[in-house]
Amino acid sequence: MEFNKVQLSAWELIQADARFLYTLVDMQQNAKNISSNYIMMCQPYIGIFTDGAEQWCKKMRLSAPMFNNTEKGYYTSLRLSHKFFEKTYAEYKKMLLEKFWESENYFYKIRSFHEKVLGYYNVGTDLCNGEFCGNTILGALHTPIPILGNENAGNIIRDMSIIAGELAAYFGCTEFLPYRYSDNLNIKYKDYHFYKNCPLKLKNDLGFVLFSILCNINYAIEFVEKYFVEEILQKFKFAYLQYYYLCDFITDLNICNATNFYLDATLKNRDFRNCLAHYGLGQFLKECDIMDNDVLKGLTNKAFNLDYITAKKLLYGFLHDLAEQIKKVIC
Repeated sequence: MEFNKVQLSAWELIQADARFLYTLVDMQQNAKNISSNYIMMCQPYIGIFTDGAEQWCKKMRLSAPMFNNTEKGYYTSLRLSHKFFEKTYAEYKKMLLEKFWESENYFYKIRSFHEKVLGYYNVGTDLCNGEFCGNTILGALHTPIPILGNENAGNIIRDMSIIAGELAAYFGCTEFLPYRYSDNLNIKYKDYHFYKNCPLKLKNDLGFVLFSILCNINYAIEFVEKYFVEEILQKFKFAYLQYYYLCDFITDLNICNATNFYLDATLKNRDFRNCLAHYGLGQFLKECDIMDNDVLKGLTNKAFNLDYITAKKLLYGFLHDLAEQIKKVIC
């Protein structure tokens, strides 16, 4: 099929996400200083790629791999997990703490004798250069199936991953080398017993909500930004999708908790967000707007009248400022 300029740009953005998925597989097999927990934090974005690519191919009437009913339900749920901050503070807190208490109850029941005496862990955390970039409660929250105590969970996730791999291959991910990544960063994981023995000074439910917000932000602006050597579109995309929903979520959090966190909403743009989340460039860009050599094909210029680097610097500045505000309260 022959694409017009806008459709070709959409294809190339999907292809870049397919290459990122291919890189995650390469990391699992070859990276020397990283654990697979970072893939758990990436699940919402894998869902965006897989569901978005499948839907885009349907609309374009391409002969690409298509979902069966089980895969459709799984990936619809997975992609929606990137929108959890679209919920109210009360709704998000309830979801997050339900997963937290599932973890607490599970690990309490299976304590060894040693753990009964010296204490046990209920939350695992990921750190990149000393910054918290993920936790196991978020990983469980993102996953469309129960994980704890589910001996078949790994098989289900593996089976569901087949269609993602087939779509990535369809978009030619294996025609490229994986994105370059650095094994020189100080990447590690550490387990804690929240709230009894954890790195937070705010040892309550609000503290854990804020901690999870911090993990989501840092996954993008610390881990993805620093671990991947090249200037890849996922550095902007992952950060922006967190930012977009946090703009309103932080306002609601402040109302519910009498706090005064601030996130500059200057870059909040629904049309721009839709392009990143759905690959539907045609409703926002005209052919004359396309910038072939730009990481985001001219999207930041169209939405904000800013080049990619300037827009990214502004976006990261907003998120870094919020992260620092949160750390002052909880760390």
